Formats: sequence, structure tokens, C-alpha cells
Amino acid sequence: MSAGSGDMLGLPEQAYAASLASDPDIGPATLRELLAEDPPSVVWRRNATGAVTDVADGWAELERRSITVLLRDHSDYPPRLARDPRAPAVLFCLGDAAALHEGPAAAVVGTRAPTRYGIGVAAQLGADLAASGVSVVSGLALGIDGAAHEGACSAGAPPIGVVAGGLDDPYPKRHARLWERVAERGVIVSSSPLGVRTEKWRFPVRNRLLAALSDVVVVVESRHHGGSRHTVDAALARGVPVGAVPGSIRSATSEGTNALLADGAFPVCSVGDVLVALSLAGAPAPTPPSAPSRVLPPDPEFDDHERRLYEALSSDPVSLDELARTTGLDLTALCAGLERLSQAGVARGAAGWWERA
Repeated sequence: MSAGSGDMLGLPEQAYAASLASDPDIGPATLRELLAEDPPSVVWRRNATGAVTDVADGWAELERRSITVLLRDHSDYPPRLARDPRAPAVLFCLGDAAALHEGPAAAVVGTRAPTRYGIGVAAQLGADLAASGVSVVSGLALGIDGAAHEGACSAGAPPIGVVAGGLDDPYPKRHARLWERVAERGVIVSSSPLGVRTEKWRFPVRNRLLAALSDVVVVVESRHHGGSRHTVDAALARGVPVGAVPGSIRSATSEGTNALLADGAFPVCSVGDVLVALSLAGAPAPTPPSAPSRVLPPDPEFDDHERRLYEALSSDPVSLDELARTTGLDLTALCAGLERLSQAGVARGAAGWWERA
């Protein structure tokens, strides 16, 4: 019986696979071994203790949440991941799983406590890579991960989120809306079934999955022993090229990236550096996006406040407080003007920081 063929009860093989993945007595490595030998329904009947109604209820919940279940021996399983010896036997997807098959992919990762410089670089890289046809892969965490996906959601290639817990529990909570945007424009994947909390020990598994789904990995900001190092090690173990954005030698958040450069990582100073690395890695080499105009596009509806706001923005993110001080606008006029510029596509905001689009 092949994956997806179902059984006499009308349940597909994916339903039994999801049930097995939810069994606390069956770990990822064991599940991978079991499903390498027999179809999920056969393995379930031999190993599970629950009733088939439990399988049916679980499958109904996955369908209600529009979550796709991919099996490692199925044609829908991501080709990059299928070649990985530690690939999960069962993969859960929220959004369009086809995004895992489309074009080149670059991971953009870094610290959860970045500087303004790091936020701006990550958001710009995310936007430029997406506009170039490269899917941005990241962990949807606070800091660099979130900034990269905020930029990638603006337009272009579908973003790919990789998370540690179940797809029914956005983590961190403040990124719930970003989860929705990534799922709407691309896909979020996890090896954890529904109901699984995001626990610390699951992050190494997430990081291996993130690296395996990427053609290159780029670290924007990271402390010397930061969590990004786990993703870097997973990438190097798989032969995935690693790049790093140079930072100030006085900044603790650049200790890790500068150390990576000293160890041989390729330097990333623009999207072009990532595109070259993708080409050298054998992935399609898209064309870098053209540089944005520094002049506010003519529009009779832009008023003096909006033009003053636009002139105060640059490619480096700036806070609302700083914009208020620079422009002299009150909060109401400030927010209204930024919303107008955002709708016109000439400015974008992320986590309370604004920049030119």
C-alpha cells in the first residue's frame, strides 16, 4: 500500500502517519525506521494502542486546520529534505506545500536580540531575496528571523517558516500575525504534530530541518555562542554553504558572524553575494532587484506631512519616536502618514520600526 492510498475505512495513509507521530512512545528516529519498512497503516496496527476513531478524529482536525501531511516516501515530500539522512518521516505543513519545491531557498537567521543595524539588514535581505525569486527560510523567532520574514512577505518568492512545535500553537505569541502572513504567502513546516508545545530540546531538530531545506544559510547577527551556531553546524554537516554579514568589532551581536567570517564563511554585504553563492551551489541564479528610487513617486494625494516622513526614512529602520522627533509630527499624523506611504508601497514597517521600501 503506497502513501495516500488509504484503507477500507476511507482514511489515507497520512492519517495513520500523523497518529504515529503523535504517539509519545514513538520517537522521530524510531518512526523513521518503522515507516521505512511498512506503510503507516500497517505500522499503526502493529504498534499503536489507540482506536481507529482516534485516527479519524485526528485527521479531521488536521483537515479542519488545512494542515497538509507529507510522508518521506511520497512524491510531494521536498526533494532537498528527502536526501537528508535525518529527515523526518512525517512533515506537517500549514500553507502551500508546493512552496517547498519552487526555486532556490536561502535561510536568514540570527540573534533574538539584534541591533537596529541587524534588523535593517535582515529585513532588506529578506525583501531583496524574495524579489529576486529566492524563498527566504527562517525560524519565525524574535529578532533577525522575524525581520527577515517581514521583508520577505512584501512580495516575490514564497517564504518558508520552520518551527519547533505544533502548527496549532504560534510561537512566540507576538508573531501570530506574522505566522498568518507567511502561511498565506508561502508555507510553515514542522516535524511536530498538533498539540506539541515549543520546548527547548526541539530547537536543534528545527535547526536541522531549516538547514536541510536551504541551498545557503546566511547569519546576520549572532553572539559568539548564539543559537544560530546550531543551524550553521547543521548546514556545514550537510554541505550547505554558510555566509555571514560583517559587523562592528565593538558589537557583541557581531561576535559570532565575525568569527564565522574568520573561519571561512562567505561575506554577505548585499543580496548579490547570496545570489552568487546560490549559483555556485548549483541553484538557479536569479537577477538582483534594481535599487529603489530615493525620490518619492509623484502622487497628487501625498501631502507635506507624508513627503516630510518619506525624506526622514532610509534603508536603515527607524523607530516611531525618532520619526516624531525628526519630523515634528504628532502620533496621529505620524501613523496616518506612515500608513499612506505603506499603502503606496514606498515604506514598510516591522515591529515598530520603519524604512523605505
